[in-house]
Order: sequence, then C-alpha cells, then structure tokens
Amino acid sequence: MSENKVKIKAKEKEESIRGAVGGQAVIEGVMMKSKDNIAIAVRRRKGEIVKKIKPFKSIRDKYKILNIPIIRGFVNFIEMMKMAMSTLNDSAEMLGLDDDDEEENIENAAEIAVKPEKEVKAKSESKSMIAAASIIGTVLGLALSFGLFFFLPTFIGSQITGLTNFEKGGWFISMTEGIVRLAIFILYILLVTLIPDIKRTFQYHGAEHMAVFCYEAKRELTVENVREYSRFHPRCGTSFMIVMMLIGIIISMFIPDFTGENFNFSNNVAFWLRLAVKLSVFPFIIGIGYEFIKYAGKHDSAFVRIASAPGKWTQLLTTKKPDDKQIEVAVVSLRTALKIDKTEETEPDNKINAG
Repeated sequence: MSENKVKIKAKEKEESIRGAVGGQAVIEGVMMKSKDNIAIAVRRRKGEIVKKIKPFKSIRDKYKILNIPIIRGFVNFIEMMKMAMSTLNDSAEMLGLDDDDEEENIENAAEIAVKPEKEVKAKSESKSMIAAASIIGTVLGLALSFGLFFFLPTFIGSQITGLTNFEKGGWFISMTEGIVRLAIFILYILLVTLIPDIKRTFQYHGAEHMAVFCYEAKRELTVENVREYSRFHPRCGTSFMIVMMLIGIIISMFIPDFTGENFNFSNNVAFWLRLAVKLSVFPFIIGIGYEFIKYAGKHDSAFVRIASAPGKWTQLLTTKKPDDKQIEVAVVSLRTALKIDKTEETEPDNKINAG
C-alpha cells in the first residue's frame, strides 16, 4: 500500500472517531451514545454511581433512503429529541430517591413481600400520575418552544415591519426576526442559569464534552486525562441551535413579507402566511444545520472555527467547569457506552444496573 493511501486511511479513521460518540447532561449524570449503545451514569445522593446501557438502533439503519443528506438531519433531530426525553426520565428514576427512602424504613426483603396491597396499588397509581405529568410537561414544553422561537419572533418582526416606512423586503423582516429569536434564546438561557440545580446540570454538560474530547484524542478514559480537555465542543447541541438560527436568518431572506405590491395582504394575514412558510422549511433548516455540525465535528479548518465561534461563545453559558466527581460520572457513562466496562444490557422494563 502506498504512503498516500496509508495517510488517507489514517485520516478517515480519525474523522470516524471524531463523530463516533456524543452525549447529553441528565439529572445528576451523563448520557453517552456510541454507534450501537446508549449508556446513562448517575451519581446518587449517597455517592455511588449507577449505570445502565441499552442498545440503540436508528430507523435510518432500516430505511436507507433516510440517510440522504438533509433528510438524515431531520430524522436524527426527531430521534435525538425522543432520546433526550427518555434519558431524562431514566436519570430521574436512576437517582433512586424513592428506593433510598424505602431502605431507611424497611429492614429486610421479607417485609417488602408482605406490603399491604393498598400500598402497592398506591405506588402504581403514583407512577401512572408521574407518566401522565411527563406527557403533559412535554406537550407544554413543545408549545412553549413554538411560542418563544417561532410565533413571538415572527409576530414581533411583522409588527416592526408594519411600523417602518422605508422600502424593505424579505431580508429586513428576516434580520429582525433572527435578532429577536437570538435575543430570546440567550435571555432564556440566562434566566435558566438562575436555577441552582441547573448549574450542576451545566457542569455535567461540560464533563460530557471533556470526556468526548479525550476519547477523540485516543487517550485512555480516566479522570486525570479528561480533566485536561476543553468543555467547549463544536458538535454541542447549543452550537446546533445557534447554527440553525443563523441558517434560518439566511433562508428566511428568500421568504417574502407578503405585504408588498406583489401580494398586498394585510399585516395579520401576512403574519400567518409567513409563519406557515417558516414552519414548512424548518425541517430543511434542521437538515442543513445537522450537516454543518457533522462536518464541523470532523474538521478543524479556519472556516469551521469561524462558523462555529458563535455556538462556542454560547457554550460559555450552557457549560460550566465540572469537578472530578462529575468528570468521573461522564467517564463511567462513556466507558459503558463503548463497552470498555462490562455492564449487562437493560431489559425492556429498563432495570437499573448498578456499577
């Protein structure tokens, strides 16, 4: 094999490693995803780390047409949203707060077996209520996201456009909406950081990035090695959001404001028309954003560094410097996802595996 072919293969292998793993901060822990597995590690209040692993199979593996660029980005977005909600619920269960309370009040397994039927029924009903609350919370969260990042910027943009007297086109309202959307996003993050528990989640977010960097550098996954790396990663979800907003501004420039001579709609009608068009092109924006983030995660050119800069700046807000215990949780999660550490796969009932 020629020297050039060896270099090409080595470069391809390095690029494949860079995009091989990703993760997410969860409640008092970290979720890591490899090509074939999802692993979650959580530190309970008594100090021990519990972990679980389950296989991951993308729908794109079954239907190859979904791997077409742009389309794969939107499919991945839906899968990641679903996974994010699932892992957050899993991490809440893995914290084992209810289990800890039971351990304090129940002396042995025999007493568990003779629990009154009413108590068992009450616990089952409680879980059903939690599940229902989770569904309601998801619906409300989606409604809030739509209101904040679609409805409100488009509404404010249309109002500002209606108040201005100079000649303008789609570019003007697009820039207005984009600035409003970015401002709302940054303000939202700033307000969220005022919640004490969110700071810990952002620390786990930083630990997740540092562990991924360590793996991509082909170093052993230890707390000492991970500690050396940056908490700012180009493939972060925060960067993805910023990239989508910037791409959205560019694409929106080609959407008319529907109030000019060619349309002559009222401001109210123009607002709803523009909102409808923006929603219809949203999957396309997600797809382009995904392709850029995927590319940025595997390359380190000047273009990538410049284009990724706004997302990395925003990570100053969404990641915080973790302590060694939080880094340890991220390391355990990643080692589990890569099956470096032996852990039984969870059954469909999502049993917890203690590590």
